[in-house]
Amino acid sequence: MRTMNLILSLGFSAALALAWGGVSGARASVDAAAPTSPVAPDKTFTHEEGGIAFDLPDGWKSEEDGEMLSVSSPDGALSIVFWVTEADDFEAAAEALGEELAKQIKGLKFDGEPKEGKHNGMEHASVSGSGKVDGQNVAFSADLLMAKKPVIILSFASPEMFEKNENSYVKLVRSIRKVG
Repeated sequence: MRTMNLILSLGFSAALALAWGGVSGARASVDAAAPTSPVAPDKTFTHEEGGIAFDLPDGWKSEEDGEMLSVSSPDGALSIVFWVTEADDFEAAAEALGEELAKQIKGLKFDGEPKEGKHNGMEHASVSGSGKVDGQNVAFSADLLMAKKPVIILSFASPEMFEKNENSYVKLVRSIRKVG
């Protein structure tokens, strides 16, 4: 739990330094049917421990730190953090994620109930919303995928910056697949 707390704190702090602007509501959840424009990947990342791979759009930046991988849009305004949870089962990981979001985000508002389903054949749960971290507005999407182990994917930005990078973001999310 301490690791998740640290990851969330670091992730949100980095995003806030990059993504200034007001938040009127989260826009970070992905509609699988949303149209995309062609975005060529420049690198495929594989997270062996979690059992996932994804294509990073051209120009996006990445930073690996132990079990955590952070990626961001070319302008740095949209950030996504991937990490494997300490919990081995999906339900325990979902509960832990919810508790940590509540601790880290003040004035936490969800866009609705969590959604469950499948993403490229993997069990998937997601929730999006908004709130404040260190006094700054933030929109977020928190996703949990059951691959080899539960993998948490936390995306955050201001709505304006999310919309600016939406096509690349949707392409990246659609490319997440199970490996191993």
